[in-house]
Amino acid sequence: MSKETTSKRKTKRRVASFFGRLIMYIMILGLIAGIPFAYNFGHSVFYASSVDSPPGNNVQVNITEGMNFDELADILYDKGVIENKFSFKIQAKFFEIRMHAGDYTFNTSQTTRQMLEMIDDGVLENNVNDNKS
Repeated sequence: MSKETTSKRKTKRRVASFFGRLIMYIMILGLIAGIPFAYNFGHSVFYASSVDSPPGNNVQVNITEGMNFDELADILYDKGVIENKFSFKIQAKFFEIRMHAGDYTFNTSQTTRQMLEMIDDGVLENNVNDNKS
């Protein structure tokens, strides 16, 4: 084997080693940066938080027949009733919430879980909805 071939192999190993370490460092930094994101996401999905402290503000929302949770999350977010649309939709799926049409009065001091229970139970302004679907 010639000296030139050995030198090329060493250079290739050094380059491969450099890029291997670089990729490893990038993965470690991504992991470190991802931990707080994962914690905040889990906290927003499974911790019962509200936008305001009591007494909060009442907000009227009309849920129409055929509306989906994406549309409802957009409305609630735009009206300042929820802080995170994605966690609202995840909770609705996780807790298997069934949406009932009607006029609802939500309060900004309610947790997303309380709002989802109202929607699932069909609790409207007058606190009763007799025609559940």
